[in-house]
Amino acid sequence: MIEFEVEEYCYPNGNFGLKNFKEKFYGCEFITGATGCGKSTILRMMNGAIPKLYSGTLKGKVKFCGKEVDCRKIFLVPQNIEESVVCSTVIEEVAFPLIQRNFSINEAKKIAEEVCEEIGIGHLIYKDPLKISTGELQLVEIASAIACGSFLALDEPFAHLSRRNVEKVIKIVKDFHHVVADHRIEFAGEFDRVVNLGLKIEDFEIPYYEYELGEVIYEPLNLREGEIIAITGDNGSGKTTMLKRLAKDMRSKKIDFSIVLQHPAYHLNASTVLAECGNFICDFELESFAEKHPQSLSFGQMMRVAIAKAFKSKILLLDEPTAGQDINFRKKIVTLLRKYKKGAVIATHDEELAKLCDRRIEL
Repeated sequence: MIEFEVEEYCYPNGNFGLKNFKEKFYGCEFITGATGCGKSTILRMMNGAIPKLYSGTLKGKVKFCGKEVDCRKIFLVPQNIEESVVCSTVIEEVAFPLIQRNFSINEAKKIAEEVCEEIGIGHLIYKDPLKISTGELQLVEIASAIACGSFLALDEPFAHLSRRNVEKVIKIVKDFHHVVADHRIEFAGEFDRVVNLGLKIEDFEIPYYEYELGEVIYEPLNLREGEIIAITGDNGSGKTTMLKRLAKDMRSKKIDFSIVLQHPAYHLNASTVLAECGNFICDFELESFAEKHPQSLSFGQMMRVAIAKAFKSKILLLDEPTAGQDINFRKKIVTLLRKYKKGAVIATHDEELAKLCDRRIEL
């Protein structure tokens, strides 16, 4: 059991991560809540990354079975998975935590290979982790946690996964104590208990008039002004590659477009959120962060900033734009695209988002 009695936690940059949080986790919980509400902060506290790694000011305590939390017993898979990579091949990446726990290299690799096969990435074991898709890399880091057989703390593990792979991961982690923080609440019923950090699901309809489409603005896809096309397919099917190829073609034809890939921090270079978002800051519900540095925000908030920045263009190429977004904003993205009559091509595993698009290209 992991027990929280936290009065408050403040990050070193002054942002409050959590306030007045008292909860007990027994090992099959799903945490949901609005973007930026503190889900990642809770998971970081579970294995001691807060405050040992992130520093900041913590008032209160977190206990694991009545004792101080121990990162060797609680395996955290963070949201920004690229930052977790330490090895040059998938098999080494999955085996590395076992070697840290005093397994021999041969034994660690044997266990790692078995877990990779079970989770469906056995064909990737000799590939460079940074040269596979984000969804495949997410499976690699989850496999690392499973291989250790620890109490699993998974931060947005479903964000970049196809439904097939989400269902596979859920089935496997049920053999372990686990806590999952995620925005894909359609999977919440697979867990013993849901911990809702104040999220209220809004019920709204996208105005009918916003569906009116204009003239063709990109001929290879017959993309019309105001049209939204979803690109769907399993992990590793080539969705991101397709977006990059479209971007290259549009750039050569001097078409007004912007692309937002799965790592929003790479798109942000201004010193304030207001400077990045401009006139779209209110539409994206970011006005309270106007003077904050974009890189100080949560992953989901940075994604909103990156998309808002892209709205200056006529066509948007968006790669998993609902990653890190609560259920309400997942719907609002489409509303905003309609409102400003943006042409958009969206690579996504979010079935609810895909249903709201005008067309779908399945890879």
